[in-house]
Amino acid sequence: MKFLLHLVTTGLGLSAAASAQVINIDFDESSVSSIYQGLAAAPDPAGGSAQWNRVTGSGTTTITASNLTDSEGDSTGIGIELGINGSYLELAGQQEMGGGMEIYQDLMADYVFLSSPTNTQVLSKSGRIFGLDPSKLYDVYLYAQGDDFTEDFSPGQNALFTINGLSKQTSWDGVAGGNGLLVEGIEYVRYSVLANAQGEIAFTYANVVSGPGGNVVTDLDGVNSRFAGINGIQIVDVALVPEPSVVLLGGVGLLGMLRRRR
Repeated sequence: MKFLLHLVTTGLGLSAAASAQVINIDFDESSVSSIYQGLAAAPDPAGGSAQWNRVTGSGTTTITASNLTDSEGDSTGIGIELGINGSYLELAGQQEMGGGMEIYQDLMADYVFLSSPTNTQVLSKSGRIFGLDPSKLYDVYLYAQGDDFTEDFSPGQNALFTINGLSKQTSWDGVAGGNGLLVEGIEYVRYSVLANAQGEIAFTYANVVSGPGGNVVTDLDGVNSRFAGINGIQIVDVALVPEPSVVLLGGVGLLGMLRRRR
């Protein structure tokens, strides 16, 4: 039993040391907007105290932010570059605000966006994450929900992301203000991807247009849009911060080994 406690304690210590590689980015309209803090969809040993980097898009067409801090506030050499058409703050939109408590409002209510001339034309812009470890595996979470559909051309609820030729789109749960959940394929998409030899992960995002001439067969939220917004990004070094299920499986395996030893 003492051996087990020693291993568990050691593991917890290693987890604490390893928590330095979750990078959280909250895209805000301006420096006046409230920045999000705490957990979102990605696993993060920092828990509710996880810190986020504020990246604003007001008055520019290209965002560049270098030396982002990790979720514990330590500086890193990681940065992001992203093409946009503007930024926006919508306090009463349809996107996921976190239910009645609105716990995700500071993350989801504001965003940077691209805007196509019409909701039948596809516009795509590029982004890249740089300063990563070359050829290392990362999980990248991309949050994308915009506004409601009450105006011409739709302000835009979702976005289509592409990394290494694989496209994924966000959607909407159909509840104004959200149902309080962050769900993969609705509020965000996730990629597990290797950084290239230069320590970069490149991606594109686009407005979602269905049918012939569009970029998807079916628009998951039901309405084509000329806009695509990005609320936030999380970058997780999976070698340092494994999924909770992986940690649990490792613990189960360790217990099995100990039982066999006895």
